Amino acid sequence: MMTTNLIEVVNFKLKTDTKLAQFHIANNDFQRYIDNQSGVLYRSLAKQADTQQYSSIIYFATVADAQKLRDTFFDNAICQQYTSLIAKESIKQDRFEVLSQTACQQS
Repeated sequence: MMTTNLIEVVNFKLKTDTKLAQFHIANNDFQRYIDNQSGVLYRSLAKQADTQQYSSIIYFATVADAQKLRDTFFDNAICQQYTSLIAKESIKQDRFEVLSQTACQQS
């Protein structure tokens, strides 16, 4: 049986009082945290210039790996710092099973 990869996409905006420098530091810490989680294949952060909306996209090896991160996310100080800068009402999270993909190489 083939393992199904999972993509988690979280769209959000920053709080109006969040400074970009603050967010970049928190995002770098969050990225290091994510990089050390088992089953995380890749993460990217993108920003839509005209709406100031961000998208955090994480590729997981399995659905179980995604759930394991979700189960510990809100208890982790690094994750709490990251989410403290985000406008809670703007958060929209989706999960997708990967149907096909090409090899991904980090730059």
